[in-house]
Amino acid sequence: MSKQVSHPDILIVGGGVIGAACARALARRDVSVSVVEAGDRPGSATPAAAGMLAPFAEAQAEDPLLALCVGARDLYGDLAPELQEETGIDIQLRSDGIVQLAFTEEEASRLKSAIAWQRQIGFATEWLSPDEVRERVPGVGPDILGAALAPEDGGLVPNALREACLRSAELRGAQVVKGALVEEIVVEGGRVRGVRTADGLHQAGAVVLAAGCWSGGIAGLPRALPVEPFRGQMVALAWPRGEPPAIVYGGGGYVLERDGEAIAGSTMEQAGFATGTTEEGLRLVHRYMRRIFPSLAGKPVRRTWAGLRPVTPDRHPIVGPDPDVPNLWYATGHGRNGILLAGITGEILAQLYVGEQIEHDLTPMAVDRFN
Repeated sequence: MSKQVSHPDILIVGGGVIGAACARALARRDVSVSVVEAGDRPGSATPAAAGMLAPFAEAQAEDPLLALCVGARDLYGDLAPELQEETGIDIQLRSDGIVQLAFTEEEASRLKSAIAWQRQIGFATEWLSPDEVRERVPGVGPDILGAALAPEDGGLVPNALREACLRSAELRGAQVVKGALVEEIVVEGGRVRGVRTADGLHQAGAVVLAAGCWSGGIAGLPRALPVEPFRGQMVALAWPRGEPPAIVYGGGGYVLERDGEAIAGSTMEQAGFATGTTEEGLRLVHRYMRRIFPSLAGKPVRRTWAGLRPVTPDRHPIVGPDPDVPNLWYATGHGRNGILLAGITGEILAQLYVGEQIEHDLTPMAVDRFN
């Protein structure tokens, strides 16, 4: 286990991509930081994630976080080169667009309606005819009716983002305590004193809870935290020969190219903390995959895995301070948008902590909205 820094300004519970981004943003503001992380236990969301930056994939017209999600995507345009310069780690940012296929008239109508309201409020989504889709993604199935294109969406490599953020934070003095499972948030006299692990109390001036789907199970919290695990099962195969790299949604799932592989997903299952794959789940992923790229049917599977997304009842994350315990902060419950929102979550937490002005309305992410 790494040595624990003595009484940091702030201690972050969780070393996934959210905790790592918070650590970097705080350390950049000369805050002394310690990250306490249990490691990649089964179901950890970051290593399981596909890494898409897709604010429009499931966007609704009345979504109060849409502008935040678009801003989160755009933030990586600056963050990626900064991280590479600071750490030498390339997070493999791509901004070559995401395609959502329509296989039925109902899907085509829904996507065209979404494009209409998105363009009306200033976003550059567009409709592609079947021929235009095949110019971008030649291998899609023959039964498509067209597609929505979000030309500025894209993706990155989640583990690379996490490692780059942690390394950047460490270069600024942050310490990472590895292999330590936080059992309790210790609150005394209405303030957090620190956290307790198997090796004792780790004191800190403040605590950020960023433990993903395990956040609500930590003892000592001043309120119930409705963050539940939703399992997502995934499959990796060889990317179709001759097919240009792409990120494609369709038929309920998605397929994307990463490092020469086709990454296909994903289920959205309430299965508790079960982290194994299932025949039924993988069969569903294969159905999505074959619908998008028929050439993948019957191809050898290289590996399968599952991750646990931390999901709240309204599908919005919990970000910000506890209203009753002033030195307790939350950065959890990001669901399917953990990679997308990681960078901006770190910035928001750091801005709040040091008293900088916040551009975004944080009300939809307040912890007490569930009371």
